[in-house]
Amino acid sequence: MEEKNPGLFKHAMTYGAIIGLILVAYIVVLYITGLTFNKAFGFLQYAILIAGLYIGTKVYRDKNLQGFITYGQALGIGVLISVFVGIISVFFNYILLRYIDPELIEKQMAIIEETLQNSRFIPEDQIELAIERSRKNVTAWWTLPVGVITFAFFGFIISLITSALIKKSPNPVA
Repeated sequence: MEEKNPGLFKHAMTYGAIIGLILVAYIVVLYITGLTFNKAFGFLQYAILIAGLYIGTKVYRDKNLQGFITYGQALGIGVLISVFVGIISVFFNYILLRYIDPELIEKQMAIIEETLQNSRFIPEDQIELAIERSRKNVTAWWTLPVGVITFAFFGFIISLITSALIKKSPNPVA
């Protein structure tokens, strides 16, 4: 029986690891330069993810599927790559916040507090409770699987678009 998607899992792991390590390196650079919470540089992480998913899916199409891929296959490989990116990125962020520099949590809480205080939707008496919940949630063990699921979701959204660009059907013989 011929494998429908040859090397799919290995390819997704490889590209997930490459993109994940690029994101980790980028996070380390932001950390070293003191730009960890800079929103503009934070958005660049999405550009890295988008480019990585596009390239990873296109390479899979060209090397494993003889240059042809359906929209569904492209979407699937993009989501699978995202899962592996999420595993690496989320685990590193957990280690960074929990063990390398726990003071980043306090900086993040200050940003959350400022955001909540500037919000018109949260009553003043609920702000402190929201901050305490956020503080507990930042390094809770269950944030690891939730973070990976979140990466998979963003990978799904991104792959909805990149798959449309990458899909390629063989030309029918006339």
